[in-house]
Amino acid sequence: MAATEDSTTVWFHRRFLRLTGGHLKHAHYFDHVRRLPEYAPRISFTAEPGASHHPDQRRLWPPRKGAYAERWRPSRPDILFLAGLDWRYLIDNGLDALPNPRINLVQHFHAHKNAELSSYLKQRAVRICVSEEVAESLRASGQVNGPVFTIVNGMRLPPMVALHRVAADLLPRRRRSVIVVGYKRPALANALSERLADAKVPHQLLLDFLPRAQFLAALAGAEVTVCLPDAEEGFYLPALEAMACGSVVVTLDCIGNRSFCHSHENCLIAPEDPDTLTAATIHALALYPKARKALRGRADQTVREHSLAKERQRFHEILSDIHSIW
Repeated sequence: MAATEDSTTVWFHRRFLRLTGGHLKHAHYFDHVRRLPEYAPRISFTAEPGASHHPDQRRLWPPRKGAYAERWRPSRPDILFLAGLDWRYLIDNGLDALPNPRINLVQHFHAHKNAELSSYLKQRAVRICVSEEVAESLRASGQVNGPVFTIVNGMRLPPMVALHRVAADLLPRRRRSVIVVGYKRPALANALSERLADAKVPHQLLLDFLPRAQFLAALAGAEVTVCLPDAEEGFYLPALEAMACGSVVVTLDCIGNRSFCHSHENCLIAPEDPDTLTAATIHALALYPKARKALRGRADQTVREHSLAKERQRFHEILSDIHSIW
């Protein structure tokens, strides 16, 4: 929706090189604003060779009328939305002294890991964390300036993936296939792949990002998805996406997934050991139909609790009250 005299502009920024989970969630918030009649999103991109023509950029942040801006030009009532290293853009453009309310989307445990990101915590902002674990980390840092809220990540699947899943569910069993999502932990993923090969377990090893639709379709066609997140993730969306695609999930504990990954309830959680992960994967493949149905049923319930509609509603509550919160 283009800005009108009666709407408040919310300014976004991105430095886009390739699709990542962080970009996807940023785009969700851009879309949340677009769907609210009282607000209008505008976004400025840090120039990267060829990025403006990248199909993922234009798909995530559609260049509708008035949505793209060469640079930020906020007026008094506008709101500034920042995530990750967007603070660089704010400071480099001399906008850090503006009185406008700032919303900071925090997706990772960066308060104690990244010196640059940690330094931005002293900047006043209304911070939205993608999990309560991230929010607790910020509060415990003693550095955060401004209120901290939690909006648990929501998700949406393309219609083609939903159809793919329905088709798979009509079959007595899926193909006995395994997908290892290992692009964040390549060494562990390769070790697991070697052991699965030795056990003659057919599997696909993903060490690079796939186009999103292709990635989700692959999950929808897999019996088991092994998710290998970093040791500390803010949320780790692929595990939830695999649940939504109907795949049995085997994953690691990564702190940020504790609110929605519950071992032997909606997934299996294994230690960071290739032998144990191999055993857990084979166990997941060998589940009796009744046990698999129960596990997937609880996973479906978890997915329903993490809808984009709920995420948008909670964000709208904060946005509509931003000036009193600020």
